[in-house]
Amino acid sequence: MAETDCNDKTNKKFQYYEHASKLLKSLNEIRNRPNLCDAVVVIGSVKVPVQKNILSAASLYFRALFDYDQRSAQPEDATSSVCLDNLGIGENTFRLILDYIFTSEITLDPSNIQDMLQAADQLLMSDLKDICCEYLNTCINPQNCIGIMDFTSQLSCTWWHAKVCQYLDANFSEVSKHEEFLQLNAQRVEALLSRTTIEVEQEDTILEILMRWYCFDSEHRKEDTMKLIKSVLFAHQISKEAMNSLEQQKGEVEQEFYRELASLQKEEQAKAFTRRGFVKIIVACGGEGPSKTEVGCEETKDYLRCVRPYSSSSTSGDWVDLAPMSTPRIEHGLVEVGGYLYVAGGRDNNCRILNTCEKYDPFKNCWTPLAPMNHARVGFGFVAIRNMIYAIGGSNDMTDPLTSVEVYDVCTNVWTRLSDMTMKRAGPCCVAAGPKIYVIGGGIIGKFYESVEVFDTRSLTWSAVSPMRERRCDARAVAVDSDLYVFGGYRRIECPSAAHSGNSLKLCGVEYYSAKRDFWMPVQNRSRVQPMSVLGERFQINGVLNYGDDILVVGELDMNGDTQAVQLFNPYHSNSWEGIIVNLPHHQSRYQCCLLDLPRSLLHTLLMKHDPSQVISYTS
Repeated sequence: MAETDCNDKTNKKFQYYEHASKLLKSLNEIRNRPNLCDAVVVIGSVKVPVQKNILSAASLYFRALFDYDQRSAQPEDATSSVCLDNLGIGENTFRLILDYIFTSEITLDPSNIQDMLQAADQLLMSDLKDICCEYLNTCINPQNCIGIMDFTSQLSCTWWHAKVCQYLDANFSEVSKHEEFLQLNAQRVEALLSRTTIEVEQEDTILEILMRWYCFDSEHRKEDTMKLIKSVLFAHQISKEAMNSLEQQKGEVEQEFYRELASLQKEEQAKAFTRRGFVKIIVACGGEGPSKTEVGCEETKDYLRCVRPYSSSSTSGDWVDLAPMSTPRIEHGLVEVGGYLYVAGGRDNNCRILNTCEKYDPFKNCWTPLAPMNHARVGFGFVAIRNMIYAIGGSNDMTDPLTSVEVYDVCTNVWTRLSDMTMKRAGPCCVAAGPKIYVIGGGIIGKFYESVEVFDTRSLTWSAVSPMRERRCDARAVAVDSDLYVFGGYRRIECPSAAHSGNSLKLCGVEYYSAKRDFWMPVQNRSRVQPMSVLGERFQINGVLNYGDDILVVGELDMNGDTQAVQLFNPYHSNSWEGIIVNLPHHQSRYQCCLLDLPRSLLHTLLMKHDPSQVISYTS
């Protein structure tokens, strides 16, 4: 047992942490005793004795049914009876669900996942439904992803449906080779091929997919294929090679397709150029820069800008403006979830600390307001796991840091309070690794921390791990598998002369954390360039991002006297550094950053206004 609260010298509150698991185990042991069962569930000719309070606690469906029985004229001591035949839930499925209710464990496989997910949806068991979706996500492949996409849509599995759609778009060329796609009717094919989110290198691939679908049932699909050529193809992007290949087909029908496509190409020559798929970009959001009205002053910015990283070589890197936020922000939170940007909190131009939130839609290039946080926050942790976004610590009055934590569900637009951290932390570095969130460093006025605490999003509990070697505040971190890399942040220089010189803060180096060994160690730089130790006056790390096998470090980075916006760090081979983006975003510093998949069609439109010469290199 552990003391969790102490009001005075005589009153103490205790919590026994194993109480819940032991209680569940005992309930499972006595669940079949007839004298303790007060209801039966009828499935066909089978009657399963159950306990109303247990089922009501686990299922909102059963809670509503038993509440109705209580309000009806039925005698209090009468045994309730619930028939599940109208829901189509089989006996085996229900018994597996009962086992899950009493043990929190369930075995899923391809033979039972569909029945189990449908039953969890009908019985309003959101936790079981989420487990089923998690398993279903591991089963996705090119042969079945269309069926899983339809299934998750029917059962309103919003987050998982979005994940399947992303898989479909990324693997569409392979998906189109399998019967699940080839057997679709023309209406479904049109809906899928009209998507500009499909990842294909060129429009020739869409023509090839359409011809493959036609050939699968050529006797009945001529008319539909002709309509699809008109409705789904960007004809002006079909190459001469693809047109020549189609023209050389000997069939009369193929010749009709060629003539129709050639006619469309002439008609569409004046149309706007549209590209399918996405480009991976870095976005810089908010921050501060020179005031537009007062010379020599800084102001908070509403900017949202992007640049495309190139890992093969260094480039000047021109930043492109996207739609600005509705509110200027600095020291705010920024994450990408499901292809959208989510922004929360921070401080505005009037030094007000904000609880407002907004969402950026890259398909429409616009922002929309969201439900506000329960607490206004500045300098806080902001991380996402699946469809949940966590706001951790920070400060709401610029002096006293917070311990509070809250979580936002992107599917419901609702914030929920969670259990507090053990320490007040402003400027913590927060990073998600699997289901766990590591809260690293930070501090209070006059003191920075090296301590690290971990929040388990499954059990909703906090625990401590080994502290860093170097205390730091306002650092940035990234997870590589289950391990962590922490970059930068500041600590105080423990030297009397530093306080008099006005330079009492020192930029920290890079540390690596092994979750398996619970051990921190400094990262040695093996390249000739030493950007983490040769620092300029404006050295600032704004973010670190996973980029394939590499880590992108973004900010104002002094590279032996030359400031760059983005450097690439390779943790696998040589811990080497390489500058890849030179230009800084104009008049924008201390911004938040993350990676985003931006639709090629939007980027093409923006570049035509900004710098047409970059269209091909940026969108290819």
